[in-house]
Amino acid sequence: MKGEAPLSLEKQIFLLESELRDREIEISLLKETADAINSELDLKKVFQLAVERARNLIMAETVLLPILDDGGTQYTYQAGCGKNADEIVGQSLSTDIGVCGWVLRNKRAWWHGVLDELDEAERNKWEKEAGSIILVPLVGKRRFLGGLSGINKIGGGDFTKRDLHLLSLFANQVCFAIENAALFDQLNKAKQETEAYQRDMQELNTELERRVAQRTSALVDAVKELEHLALHDILTDLPNRSLVEDRLQQGILIARREKKPLALMMIDLNQFKEVNDRHGHDVGDSLLKQVALRLRRDLRQSDTAGRLGGDEFALVLPSTNEAGAVKVAEKLTKVLEPAFKVGDHTLKSACSIGIAVYPQHGEDVAALCKSADVAMYTSKRRNIGYSVYRPEE
Repeated sequence: MKGEAPLSLEKQIFLLESELRDREIEISLLKETADAINSELDLKKVFQLAVERARNLIMAETVLLPILDDGGTQYTYQAGCGKNADEIVGQSLSTDIGVCGWVLRNKRAWWHGVLDELDEAERNKWEKEAGSIILVPLVGKRRFLGGLSGINKIGGGDFTKRDLHLLSLFANQVCFAIENAALFDQLNKAKQETEAYQRDMQELNTELERRVAQRTSALVDAVKELEHLALHDILTDLPNRSLVEDRLQQGILIARREKKPLALMMIDLNQFKEVNDRHGHDVGDSLLKQVALRLRRDLRQSDTAGRLGGDEFALVLPSTNEAGAVKVAEKLTKVLEPAFKVGDHTLKSACSIGIAVYPQHGEDVAALCKSADVAMYTSKRRNIGYSVYRPEE
């Protein structure tokens, strides 16, 4: 405003440092929350954990989890926590009703900022009906799952754009956890069916035994497929976070026993969000598939390339020291440098790589992942392609 004195350099630095601390706290809380929910394989527990952690993230009086039914014409509140949640959980409503129905029909997030995009008549309607609500969609890899809703900010006021950003990031992890738990449930059911068929085989004659054996073979194949789906990324078919961390744990045990090094690399695609925003998620998904092919093309048989989620990948490199990991990083930057052809689009996809080495930068999975993640963000911040973890940075 006119007449206000400009902020001093010291004040500007103080404000920037405060904002950076706030964001670091948010990132730490979000990662801790995502780790907690992704470690759970019971679907009902995933639902309840999702609403409880979401409520802490955005400081809402009430958080609800509406999940679409199989027909896609109505949704049911599968979990909730906070004020009046017990009265709502279990209710089923048509997707034609309310803000939740609006989000599920339009497959986009709702918060008070959406009102500015509506015409006057619709804006007046929703201002009265919606109140202080934030609701982000849950978009799975196989189907649209539902939404995650916060009602009324604790202490009053509206939900902020930062709340929207945090809840949207968390929603991605919730989708992964829901689908992973559902796959795990299918896997258990398939195993139970296999055991039942094996018991039946002992009571049947030779002809029935032959037929049951055929059926069992088909079920074994189904179990293998489900196990593969549970441990691999659906889009790229690379190992997912669970399998990458398991390979890393096994690699650490071997490295400790044989007194050898091991390297972990975190890889994040630069400006991938702009690809999705400009060209759409289908183009973004095709780009991720091509990146995955290039990443594993020149790896050793003992190496593991995996997708952790979004545009983040990881490499586990046994018997590799810091110098060896740097060579791999330099090679990867060259491998990803040529443009990708996606339909009618020609896209560039530079990356930021973080390197951590066992045991110097961590002696367990969590420590190595944290060190590699810090190095990756250092690389991204400095725009230098790759960076080795340094405790002082």
